[in-house]
Amino acid sequence: MPPRFAEILVDGPDALSFVHGQLASDVKAIAPGHWRHAAYCVPDGRVQALMMVAVETATRLRLLLPEDLAASVQHRLGRYRLRARCEFSVRPVRITTPAPEAPASAAADDRIYQCEAFEWLVTGADSEPLPAELWSEQVTHGVPWIVAATSEKFLPQMLALEQLAAFSLRKGCFPGQEVVARTHFLGRSKRHLVSLTRSGGADPLEPGNELLSSLNVTEICGWIIADALPQRPIALAVVTESAPDSLTAAEVDAATFVINRESTETKRDKLLNGRCLAAFRT
Repeated sequence: MPPRFAEILVDGPDALSFVHGQLASDVKAIAPGHWRHAAYCVPDGRVQALMMVAVETATRLRLLLPEDLAASVQHRLGRYRLRARCEFSVRPVRITTPAPEAPASAAADDRIYQCEAFEWLVTGADSEPLPAELWSEQVTHGVPWIVAATSEKFLPQMLALEQLAAFSLRKGCFPGQEVVARTHFLGRSKRHLVSLTRSGGADPLEPGNELLSSLNVTEICGWIIADALPQRPIALAVVTESAPDSLTAAEVDAATFVINRESTETKRDKLLNGRCLAAFRT
C-alpha cells in the first residue's frame, strides 16, 4: 500500500541554519518558495528518511515525508536542537492532484509542490495513503521513498540519492558525513538501486521484502523499496552487486522480477525538484 505522508513544520530564527546542519542536502541553496529532496542520515551514514524540504523563508521550513517516520524524525531533530532557536510541529497531510484552479476553501497552510515531473496538492487533513496513480508515478520516476520498514538500512549511494541532489559533500558537516564521503571517494557501494519489471504475483510487495536469486533461491539478492502494483507492473529495489537479472520474491505466491538495466539512472535533479506554492493561488 502507498504510504501516508506528514509535514514537519520548522519555525524560528535559526530554522534554516539548523535544518541545513542536520540534513545531508544543501538546504541553504534552496531559494525561498522552492523545494528539493533531502536525506536525513544517522551517524553510520544510513538514511533514516528521505523528504521534500520546502523553504518558505529563513525562519520557516516544511519537511514532507512518510507519516510513519515523522514522529521519530521530529524527536531526533529535537534532541539535536540544543540552543538553536526553532520549534517543530507535525501535521498529517493528504496529497492529491491539484485542480487547474485552486479551490476557494484552500487553507493558508495548504501548499502545491510542483516540478517538471509531477504536481502535488498537500492539505492539512486526516492522512490517507498517497493515491495509487501518484505512487506509481513516483516509482516510475525512481524516487526511493523510505518508510519505517526500510529506514536506517541503506546508504544514500545505495538509493542513488545523488541523482536527486538529496545529499551534498560540499555543504559542510551533517550526521553520517564521514561514512557517506568515504563511500564516495574510496570506492563504490556494492548495493545499488534498480528498477524492476514484474511478472506474476497478484499483490504489491511491502517495502523491505527480500528478493531471491532465480538461480539460487536461498541467496538473498535484494530488498523491495517500492512496488507500483496494481497501477503498473514495476518496482524499485536495492540489489547486490552480484544479483542476476531475474529475481524472485520471498513469498509463497512469489512474483518474479527482471532488472531493467537500462532504466536505473533516469532521475534528474532538475526534473524532480521545484517550487512550493501557496494553494490559494490567484
